[in-house]
Amino acid sequence: MTAPILLIDIGNTRIKWHMQTAHTAMSATNEPNSLSHHNADWLQHFTAKMSQSAAPSACYISNVASTELLNTVKNALHAIFPNIQIHNVLPQKQLGRFTLAYDEPLQMGSDRFAQLLGAQNLCAERDHLVISTGTATTVDGVLANGQHMGGMIAPSIHLMRTSLHQHTARLPLDGGVFATQTAPTNTTNALATGAHLSRIGAIIAFVDHYMPHTTQHWLICGGDAPNLALDLKHIAAQRNATLHIAPSLCLLGLWCVHQFRSQP
Repeated sequence: MTAPILLIDIGNTRIKWHMQTAHTAMSATNEPNSLSHHNADWLQHFTAKMSQSAAPSACYISNVASTELLNTVKNALHAIFPNIQIHNVLPQKQLGRFTLAYDEPLQMGSDRFAQLLGAQNLCAERDHLVISTGTATTVDGVLANGQHMGGMIAPSIHLMRTSLHQHTARLPLDGGVFATQTAPTNTTNALATGAHLSRIGAIIAFVDHYMPHTTQHWLICGGDAPNLALDLKHIAAQRNATLHIAPSLCLLGLWCVHQFRSQP
């Protein structure tokens, strides 16, 4: 039996992982294993989960957190799986049919790069939009031929609320709802609505500025993907775009890296 490949996405808040075998198709829509590395006992839980798994032959890691955290994960893996080969995935200009538009590829987060590879795997024949809702909101456009058009980075709803709370005397950090029918008539709803509309508006502006004449496939990943999908559902339909949530998009991209490097 062929040993599985371990795929790990280390984000600013959470570690996500998946064991993938060569003989099964990988889905980007499945929820990956996940835990917060801000919890004091995260390493104990992570090593317990790994100890219950079949020994992988290799591991591909995307890391946008600290080098210290990355080394902690690597050391834990080597202790459990002494023969494992660990690969740090970093952005590069060209991989297969995908071409990154960034002037300096290493400026892009490895998770965002992997998400783009995963999206290209799913949408190779269509122009597509990749939207990530983590600590920041990122939006990238990719053409059907695999050419990355570029992207944008904006603050998440949480960062917007946090910034207003920290730099004003009376604006609360939490509370309020996104007013979808009538304009807000209180401060908490005004804050929640402003943050939501800012995020929606940034995404729409990106499409209208850079991809106005194409019908796209929109892929959303990240912790707030379900809420963002609700916000964008009708807007995507108006633009004849299809909309899908892909929680494991980064991990699928890491799997694509493994497949490409394993080619004879």
